[in-house]
Amino acid sequence: MSASIIEHIDASVICLVLFGLMLFTVVWGNKMRKRFWEAEGGDTKGGMNSLLGALFALWGFILAFTFGQSGTRFENLKGVIVDEANLLRTAIIKADLFPDSIRNAYRTDLRKYLDERILYYDYANDETKFKRVREEITETAKSLWARTAALSKNPEMKDPAYNMVLTLTNLFDIGIKRETLLSAGIPGPIKYLLIALALAICFIGGFTTPAIDRKEWVVIVVFALLATLILYLTIDLARPMNGLIKPDTGQAAIIELRKLY
Repeated sequence: MSASIIEHIDASVICLVLFGLMLFTVVWGNKMRKRFWEAEGGDTKGGMNSLLGALFALWGFILAFTFGQSGTRFENLKGVIVDEANLLRTAIIKADLFPDSIRNAYRTDLRKYLDERILYYDYANDETKFKRVREEITETAKSLWARTAALSKNPEMKDPAYNMVLTLTNLFDIGIKRETLLSAGIPGPIKYLLIALALAICFIGGFTTPAIDRKEWVVIVVFALLATLILYLTIDLARPMNGLIKPDTGQAAIIELRKLY
């Protein structure tokens, strides 16, 4: 998983803190205006407003790009999970090509692999259990591969073993791809930049406002609320393992494989 400190903080906590900091920064910026710009009344000059508009545009551009990347990664992940379910179903079906004793051993290991893959998703928020399940998946994969490699040396089992080799290779490869997509997330520097730009906009907005009355507060609060909600969705989409928005459609395809047993 990502080593970034912010990656281990819940998205709702990040956005709640940011919402409070945005309101505080507006007030702080307005106080700085009254302290250093007290002699000058009225509206600010065009240069400041242009700078504020440029910051808005820059923040919106980076947020839109990041949101788009998170959404694309999320959709790719759902597709990968469905592909993994199809490969696992193929492996279970291909076990029927072997004699009963070998077939039963394959089905036992594949059932174990299936359950571990489901737990891999369910234990995403428990680091200890998650790490243990990953180790169990590795051991089960080794067992499946060792059996298939041994059978491939038997002339009578060569053809079904070769077919199983292809399926298992693709299954293990897509499992690695799934894990990579799940742990990718938004790079820490981009998150810090989005937060810093949001606070900079609030500070300059407060600094360029002569007085913050009720009408101004309505606009400020609505902006801060919408900005933090969009940022929350962006971060949540990039954390499909432990976020609010999860690729449940893809995961349901894997759970559905239990009916094969």
